[in-house]
Amino acid sequence: PTANLYGEWSDVDTRARLQVNRAFGIDDASGNEIDGFTTVDATASQDTAYGTFSLGVENLLDESYVTIWGQRAAVFYEAYDAQSLWDLQGRGRTYTLTWSHAY
Repeated sequence: PTANLYGEWSDVDTRARLQVNRAFGIDDASGNEIDGFTTVDATASQDTAYGTFSLGVENLLDESYVTIWGQRAAVFYEAYDAQSLWDLQGRGRTYTLTWSHAY
């Protein structure tokens, strides 16, 4: 189960958004645990005469976590004794800068 919460502000030419994403920890019927994690993303954009410029930061707080699939795969493939193959770390802090222009 997951939940998302966001707040957004905008005026005519400027937009900003802060979003919190939560993946909840769960236990399956066999007693295996999936650890939950929380990430925070931020985006801002500005319309100009030259187009729209946007800046985003995913995982703003640089949360270290193992993806849900990485945690589950480690359980599924533990018989192969290769858990390190399935240690799929989530993406760290990531920046995006975009420009778009409508014509």
